Amino acid sequence: SSKIYNITDTTTEYLAKLDQDVVIHVLADKKSVDSRIVRFLDDYVGLSKHLSVEYVNPTVYPSVLTKYGCDANTVVVTCASTGRQETVAIDSIIGYDEMSYYYYGTKNETDFDAEGLITSAVDGVLTSASRTVYQTSGHGETAIPDSVTALFKKDHMAVESVNLLTDNGIPDSCDLLILNAPTKDLADDELTMIEQYLSAGGQVIYDMAGQVLSLPNFAKLCAAYGMTVTNGMIADTQRYYQNNPYLIFPTLDTSVDAAKNVNSDATILFYASRGMTLGTPARSTITTSALLSTSDGGYNVVDDNDKTQGTYVVGAVATESVDDNKTARFTVYGSDSLISADIMNSFTNIDNTNLFMSSATCGFQDVSNFNINPVSLQEPTNTITTGGIWAILFIFVIPAAVLIFGFVRWMRRRKL
Repeated sequence: SSKIYNITDTTTEYLAKLDQDVVIHVLADKKSVDSRIVRFLDDYVGLSKHLSVEYVNPTVYPSVLTKYGCDANTVVVTCASTGRQETVAIDSIIGYDEMSYYYYGTKNETDFDAEGLITSAVDGVLTSASRTVYQTSGHGETAIPDSVTALFKKDHMAVESVNLLTDNGIPDSCDLLILNAPTKDLADDELTMIEQYLSAGGQVIYDMAGQVLSLPNFAKLCAAYGMTVTNGMIADTQRYYQNNPYLIFPTLDTSVDAAKNVNSDATILFYASRGMTLGTPARSTITTSALLSTSDGGYNVVDDNDKTQGTYVVGAVATESVDDNKTARFTVYGSDSLISADIMNSFTNIDNTNLFMSSATCGFQDVSNFNINPVSLQEPTNTITTGGIWAILFIFVIPAAVLIFGFVRWMRRRKL
């Protein structure tokens, strides 16, 4: 029922193209390995004739640990053709609620991540591609959640931190720069650094903080790429959750390349988002596209007396071809809730991280973006895009109908 054996189309299609032999070595006593992992691996290797799995008990054959340079209870993926290997700790495949274990001593399972970890390892032994992502600091930013960092790792992208002022600018090794929910503005020098980085073909993602702030240099950067930031918060009176018009479900344009790995029926949830309107970029070579937008029932809300209705952009992508091999990408989201841990933990069935990872990797032709999230082992919840109608029905209409029916029955029986 948890669908942990339902291997995604992403992995199925990837494994169908394998043309080199890959071996999955499980360095553990097969009898001690969780039966779900054993069954999953059996199903997994059945997807390609170039895949095989073997179990080696390190207690019986201790030399195997020296051979692969790892500890027991490890999955080692190797490819003889490339001579590379990747390792996955068996304990990392099934996640547990650490707080529950710490306070109550009970291991409550949270997720099953066999597909994502193994597919990443298989890809790792076949490709030497690797990238470095830098998240900025020094502007009150929110750190990228561990779950998103883990997704970058699966795509062979390391995540580092950089302070543009104290670390002498953007490192030469930076393939993607992320500014996640800064609450303080860029210094003039920092703005120049980012502008020069983009003009040289760099890639930047800017997630706005969920509050109205005066950040003129950030606004200037957005305006140069054809995005004018509105002066209020964005509400949507048509696509919202639980009677909160600031908790919105923006529409996704999957024709934009940043969403090429996201299903057309994907559900994206934003909270406390800023908005944008698209205009003319600073250079004719820049192309700007709306990625996420409100319905025509959107509002830019400055205060109770200043609300402007319209369709607002809450996610946009600007690209500029630098040469035949480089294309600058500037992606802006109106809210950091796209990768907020609170949102992701509360709504496990939404596609926020899929969209974020798609937009973060679409500019790299040599990076395989699998977008394979761990399968939740917790009870799923339904996310209703417009809960107001259902709330009225179940909280008011049905109880009122029952009361009226009961009152009529009582009156009739009283007359008897």
